Order: sequence, then C-alpha cells, then structure tokens
Amino acid sequence: MALLFPWANAAAQGSCVTNQTNNASCRLDVTISSTVQATRRLVVTPGTSFSLTPASGQLGVEDYAAGMFDASGSIQLLVQSNAPWSVRMQSLSGSMSGSCSNKSASTILWGTLATARTTPVSTAATTVFSGAAPTAGQTRSIFLRVGLGWLTDAPVAETNCTLPVSFSVGSP
Repeated sequence: MALLFPWANAAAQGSCVTNQTNNASCRLDVTISSTVQATRRLVVTPGTSFSLTPASGQLGVEDYAAGMFDASGSIQLLVQSNAPWSVRMQSLSGSMSGSCSNKSASTILWGTLATARTTPVSTAATTVFSGAAPTAGQTRSIFLRVGLGWLTDAPVAETNCTLPVSFSVGSP
C-alpha cells in the first residue's frame, strides 16, 4: 500500500511557503512554451462550382473557327499563411464526365492572366502560385480557356459536362 501526501505532490510540482509572521515573499519561476506550427488557409471563390460559359454568353461559329473560347469570369484564390506556401491545382479525372466524356481535361487551359491561358489542366498537381514569406492575404485569379473542335464538341446540356478540379495549399 502506498501513502500519498499532498505536500509531496505539491513539492514536485513547484511550490513555496512563507512564514505568515514575517511576511516573507516566495517566488516561483515558470517557463511557458508553445509550438507554433505552419498554418495555411485557402479560400476558393465562387466556391464549389464554376461554369465554363463563353464570355460572349453563347458558343458561336467564331469560337469553333478559333478552336477555343475563353470562359467568362475567373476562379479567385486567396491564401493566408504564417510560413512559405504553394497553391496547386489538379484535375481529379483525365477527362470530363457526362456527355463530354471524350473531352480530355487537357483541352481546358488555365492562366493567372486573362491574356495568357496557356497551361493545360492536368491530373498532376501543378503550382499555380507560391510565396517564400508569410502572407495575411495573397490573391490570384485563374482564367480558363476551352478548346473546341467541330468534330469533337457536339451540343450537350450544360450540366452534363463536368470536371472535378482540386486546389490545395501546402509547403513549397
């Protein structure tokens, strides 16, 4: 049987006692510590869905003749981080689903400038932008361009063609 004495535990935890008659002081030094881990946040707007609608509002002969159309608007990315960071994008499928299953993900091009949409969407994670220093809020827009072909892109319902794409933030 073990006997436990409250003052024994208190001594092990750190304590001091003063004599009440002489008002002596007592001092205990305590070291407070914390671990601050790398913390990153990514906000994607417009959320979980982005429509590949032509800037003109509807596909036309000129889009097919050009072999492409620029999607209206952009996907907005906001990153916040207390450490170096990198934002990556990747398709979760090699081709679109639904009525567009013959359309490869790589026929969709992206860029961070509206005038430079030249990087094919890939199933491999591709760095969109990064930073070597912490940031309270770095933003970037992703602009999309869709390749078109008279023989490969027949009419389909708008909601029938989807491509799951993932954005992630992590260390560079």
